[in-house]
Amino acid sequence: MDATCVYWGDFPLADPACVLKRPTCDECTDRLSLSDPQFSTKWVDPLIVTDRARVPTTALRNLLHGASAFLMAGGPSANELPLEMLARRGCWTMAVNNSAGHPRVRPQAMVCSDPPSKFSHSIWLDPAVMKFVPIPKLASRLGSLRRKWLDGKFTPLDRATITSPNVWGFQRTAWLFPDDRFFTSNGACWGNHKKGVEVTSQPKTVCTMLLGLRLMRYLGCKRLFLVGVDFKMTPEAGYSFEQGRTPEACASNNRQFAVVMEWIQQMQDTSTFTRFGMEVYNCNQYSGLRAFPYVPFEEAVVAAQGICESCPDLAGWYEKN
Repeated sequence: MDATCVYWGDFPLADPACVLKRPTCDECTDRLSLSDPQFSTKWVDPLIVTDRARVPTTALRNLLHGASAFLMAGGPSANELPLEMLARRGCWTMAVNNSAGHPRVRPQAMVCSDPPSKFSHSIWLDPAVMKFVPIPKLASRLGSLRRKWLDGKFTPLDRATITSPNVWGFQRTAWLFPDDRFFTSNGACWGNHKKGVEVTSQPKTVCTMLLGLRLMRYLGCKRLFLVGVDFKMTPEAGYSFEQGRTPEACASNNRQFAVVMEWIQQMQDTSTFTRFGMEVYNCNQYSGLRAFPYVPFEEAVVAAQGICESCPDLAGWYEKN
């Protein structure tokens, strides 16, 4: 199927039930409707992903090819889990923001949206971690980095996102409709800024975890387990890593969490995730995000592993049977 025939483009249409096609594709007979019972298997994800030179590529689309995976946010509940299990064969993890530098996890990928200088240089310079950033932040000026020294001081780093290993760009949009357009846009929606509020009449807020959800579907994850997604914050329990938060900052974050929880609940209630072939589970039984069913972390790891052995039996593989 021609991918150009199955997306709305970079601006939301008013009717989410319309046929998915480019306006210029009037001669195309290979159109795909959301009502198609095989939609999730026919659909080609239109998200724009680029290499470090900001050249669009489809090399990463469906990278996971239906595998189960983890999305790890920065909630302190993550510290209560045996996170070392994520190092087992068969487990693939994308971390949000600085949770990619958690001392007990070395994720395979990281997604961020804020200025890259807010995130540890040890993450940026680690070639084993794929870094996904909004395309504008692949420019030298917007992609500048910092180094933190042992004495706690920060200095500019003579590297940037584009000169860091394993860095990829993605198109980000600042509007969000809590429906199928979350997936059918060619940009990853992380919420609403001022223009987004004008377009959608939705509340103004953004959340990087939403970018993680969108990217994981693009990468081909069909069963996603959430870790450290608490959606509640206090000055005493802010993050799974050392980072202070004032009461005012916590109150602001909690208000934003409430908006995002409502968006996600709307999409879950209308089967948006199911329609796009994605199952989502939360490994935090006490999370403020109640839209997704709970699965114990240990069970999620076993499910993600499948038949992959933690320590493969390598004897006899070179012999003819």
